[in-house]
Amino acid sequence: MNRRAPYGLARLSRQAVNRTMLKDLDPPQRSLAEFMSQVSERAYNATWMRDLEHALWNAVLGGPRPYGQTELSERDVLQLRRLSGACGGWIVFRNDSEETWIPRAAWETQYDVGRATG
Repeated sequence: MNRRAPYGLARLSRQAVNRTMLKDLDPPQRSLAEFMSQVSERAYNATWMRDLEHALWNAVLGGPRPYGQTELSERDVLQLRRLSGACGGWIVFRNDSEETWIPRAAWETQYDVGRATG
């Protein structure tokens, strides 16, 4: 099932997402995924906006900033850092596995490569 609608807007209910997409994550990983999704909902009314993981990591590294229809506050950034630290990684969206946890070192490598090829 592909949850991405045109322009990265997801159109499934939160209940459906919780029931079918997050089942393979452990509780700390799920907490991070759910918080990231809440930010996406607040900013774009989308369960998981395209490139959400990159936009939020930019805030983790650089601090508060505008994002969509909202502002990523210092509190949001601290929560992202705390949740990422608690699970030891980051959540990415993959078409084949949807919300997927990857270890922090792997995410940082992926993020750096993405920025270099940008």
